[in-house]
Amino acid sequence: MKKLPHKKLIGNFAVLTGGRLLGAAATFLTSLLIARKMGADTLGHFSVLLAAAGIISVLVAGGFPAIASVFTAKLAASDQKGVLRSLIAAGQRHVIFGTIGSLIAALVYLTTTGASLPSAIWTATIAASAAFGIAATNLFGSVLVGLNRQQAGLLPDTFIKPFLFLAFVAGIVLSQGSVSPTNLLACFAAAAIAAAIYAYTQLKSEAFMGYSLPAESKRQGWWKKAYPWIITTLVWDFFIELHIILAGLIAAPAQVAVLHIAFRFRMLAGFGMRTLYALHLPDIVTAHTQDKPLIAQQKLFQVNLLALAYSAGVLAFFALSGSYLMGMFGASFKTGWDILLILSATMIIRALFGPAPAILSMREHQNVPAIIMTGCLLFSLAGSLLLYPQLGLTGIAISYTSANLIGSAVLWYLTKRLTGIDGSLFCMIKPKTRSPFTRSVKLS
Repeated sequence: MKKLPHKKLIGNFAVLTGGRLLGAAATFLTSLLIARKMGADTLGHFSVLLAAAGIISVLVAGGFPAIASVFTAKLAASDQKGVLRSLIAAGQRHVIFGTIGSLIAALVYLTTTGASLPSAIWTATIAASAAFGIAATNLFGSVLVGLNRQQAGLLPDTFIKPFLFLAFVAGIVLSQGSVSPTNLLACFAAAAIAAAIYAYTQLKSEAFMGYSLPAESKRQGWWKKAYPWIITTLVWDFFIELHIILAGLIAAPAQVAVLHIAFRFRMLAGFGMRTLYALHLPDIVTAHTQDKPLIAQQKLFQVNLLALAYSAGVLAFFALSGSYLMGMFGASFKTGWDILLILSATMIIRALFGPAPAILSMREHQNVPAIIMTGCLLFSLAGSLLLYPQLGLTGIAISYTSANLIGSAVLWYLTKRLTGIDGSLFCMIKPKTRSPFTRSVKLS
């Protein structure tokens, strides 16, 4: 795998961040249309359905998107194209069978809770389709990122899908039609599937996709590596969705809408940091695979420093303009300004402690993030339930940020103990000739 030149790295970051900004603009315009034309209650109900679809997609994908980038980079660097092909095939099979399983489960649930058969079939099909689109886009996108094709891997989810969904919602608004939250999810599912198809066509152009699967492909045991990341992905990448669902159970739909928009701004800002890590991760893994520990450590320090500068700038921006940004969705949304600031503080936390889950995955310690973040999720949800009666949505935001602080700190500490690698911002203030990438230790 070739190292990205400095100018190309900056160019890729600009394209990906610009694409994400445009996609986020489309997402916010979509939410704005729903809030203004269909009401905050509709937006609140839809945000809960969307969060549920995202969580189901993690089960459908079986953790394969979480391991795809790292293992793709390692296998491509060592020219194991046949093994890489087996990884992709295993991920595809899981998405297909996982979608079928989610459809059956949704049908059983809806019919046993009193829904009519036609309604149950329609709702279950929409939910399964949305989950399939999200899961497939994430799987193919992760493989493309591991191949250093970051634009092809990230833009379908961050650019194509939001604009297609905006087009569908705009069409409904222009036609002055009324639509239910379930039908809004159907529009989203169509956009997600289209994005997945595009990502697949990009991956299909890779020469190794024409390779025959090696005879031992079914014995690779990819599911053993992927399944631990189901929990990790839920509690790390879907913390937000789980809190939206919890809010849907304890708060009014209009309040859920406020929390949804605050989280959307936080997710938008967080993508810049995720882009930085996505651009650097293949080179860090490649340097480690090729036994170049000092280069790997230097790149880890650099990306953490960039992430801290970026997150500090974002927090300052939200402090100055957050009230106005939230108020665009309606006067009641201005109450979410402090919530936005509390949620955005998690970016500073993650930049300080670094990408511990990726380092643990590189060293085959996939279970550690799952265990730690599961505990943090339970802490956050319990804290939300306790604080909401006194502090409202602010209590949920405080619990969310506190859980991120605890989880990031514990994962950083365990990463040092288990791998000898300091993945924090302070890992290389004074560069050493001997890097902790060269050793691995175990807890006593």
